[in-house]
Amino acid sequence: MIELNSQKQGQSQEKEQELNCKIIVGKVSISNVDRFLSSLKNIAHKYDVTIQAMDAELIAGGEHIISAVKKAIRATERKRNITSDLGLEILLYAAGRRQLERAFAMGVSVSEGEKRAAIVIVDAREEKDLEMVAEEVKRKIGLQEEPISELALEYKGDKKEGIKKFFDITEAELKAVGEPKLKMLVLERVAMLDVLK
Repeated sequence: MIELNSQKQGQSQEKEQELNCKIIVGKVSISNVDRFLSSLKNIAHKYDVTIQAMDAELIAGGEHIISAVKKAIRATERKRNITSDLGLEILLYAAGRRQLERAFAMGVSVSEGEKRAAIVIVDAREEKDLEMVAEEVKRKIGLQEEPISELALEYKGDKKEGIKKFFDITEAELKAVGEPKLKMLVLERVAMLDVLK
């Protein structure tokens, strides 16, 4: 469980917001997309949680996912959500896009084969032991878990180029802030979705 404290300047601490969220990362072989998605949906229904799978190659670290989850929950609570499905709302924020079609490109359901997936499990009511849910997810879909640190950006190769292309990050932007700030530019895109609504 990840605890998030928020405090406004000059004011006493606001109500502590607790986020019951578990992220698992690893390789998964998807032989049938419909069966894969159905397995996740069945587990989500069984435990009354939200489960969203994303392409780990388009994720700029754990903070990227946590930011998307927090913003999706807040949008839903404020009735400013784009969709009625929290999983899709998380995907929209993670993609930094209003268009579902564009956000779906960030999901792992685009094609079959071996993938690196980042799967987020969220209990918006903050009651469930998500470790147990994560174990069932790993077992049912055959996920070979990697440390969450594997999501951290490596500023080279296909992942960097894929992220730049997906988030429309230009060389000029990257030059202005420096290569190590690629993650910051992605988080900016996630935050901008609220402005674009």
